[in-house]
Amino acid sequence: MSNPNPILENVDLSAGHYVKGIELSSSVFIAKTTFNQIKQITRNPAHLQATAKKGLFDSDELEAEREIHDLIQRALSGNKAKNVAPYSTYIESVVEGGVGVLPPMHLWCQDPLDVVQQGINTYALIPNGEHLLAIDGETQLTAHYFLDEHATTPEIRKSHRDFPISCMVHHGLAVSTARQYFHDLNVLAVRPNTSLGLSMDTKDPVMKVVGDIEAIPSLQGRVEKQARQLKKNSPKIVTLQSLRQMVVNVAKGISGVQYGARPAPIEEETLPVLKDVCTGWIAAYLNAFNLEIADRENFLAGSGPVLAAVGAMGEKILQSEPQERLQVQAVLLDSLREVNWRKGEHWVGIAGNFTPSGVFSVKGTKEVSYAVFNALTDSDNSSYKRVRTGQAAQGQHALN
Repeated sequence: MSNPNPILENVDLSAGHYVKGIELSSSVFIAKTTFNQIKQITRNPAHLQATAKKGLFDSDELEAEREIHDLIQRALSGNKAKNVAPYSTYIESVVEGGVGVLPPMHLWCQDPLDVVQQGINTYALIPNGEHLLAIDGETQLTAHYFLDEHATTPEIRKSHRDFPISCMVHHGLAVSTARQYFHDLNVLAVRPNTSLGLSMDTKDPVMKVVGDIEAIPSLQGRVEKQARQLKKNSPKIVTLQSLRQMVVNVAKGISGVQYGARPAPIEEETLPVLKDVCTGWIAAYLNAFNLEIADRENFLAGSGPVLAAVGAMGEKILQSEPQERLQVQAVLLDSLREVNWRKGEHWVGIAGNFTPSGVFSVKGTKEVSYAVFNALTDSDNSSYKRVRTGQAAQGQHALN
């Protein structure tokens, strides 16, 4: 065990920063702190990157921390770096009372820390000059620094600095152990799949519309919310992700596929109209092609790329005058009734290809949705007639 709990009054208060919390074990301290204190006992991870611009006041100590950082963390680049600003926005929302949660950050130092007691309170002493490094939650830590630097008002900055933050402080552990902890915290955890994650997101305005659409009689009990793909004999007819993509595409057109599972910028005040259009259009499509959608083995009407393209067709309804929407919807539906949804060579190079074993393989939604959309909507496109006549393109063959 660390220092045998001396009385706080008997220690040097100028020795460092006393962090309040609970001693879980001789090497783990659960801290309740604030960013006001965090910024005293950590460094901005952006300054610890090997690529960080060297400053006039850089020290040998900072350079040593950079070298250790490289051993226990991945670089702040790519998607990790891109996530800093959105995470900062999320933190600001939580600080201001929005629904959200900040998971504990895992901080580490090689040297053992003294743990002291004052009455019922326990404190870990972070000595002056000691900086804890994040072995998990570094993106959040960077986002806290980002928010502190870019807060839009002094009031937000103060609220953020005073907001309670939890940390797991690991101390008295070798670099090799910290590396192992990084592995265990980041690799062993099983992330929920996209569909399940989407189903739990109560903030996404699109999911509010999706929730209403699920009440359509032809969809009740037939939306797969757990798996990313439908199993061969599944009684479900659409995944939650595909249904959400349809809604996004009604709002954004076929370019909506670029968002995937990411939030799409849809204004809250537009949701009632979007809901009405989506409900009418998606219900009409499902009812008109119920048999083809359910028979995924032989038809493409229920495939991800087709559903995304059909959703995008609904944008035309959304953009029409309210009194014209039913007529526009009827015209679009009549056009789709001409389509030969059966898998075959007429869909090769549009929705997918045949495998060497002769099975038609549908490609990914982002990969072929534009081609499918053009085939369904653009009468000047050669694919438009192909998918309606059921004739393969000239020179087309099964292994194309």
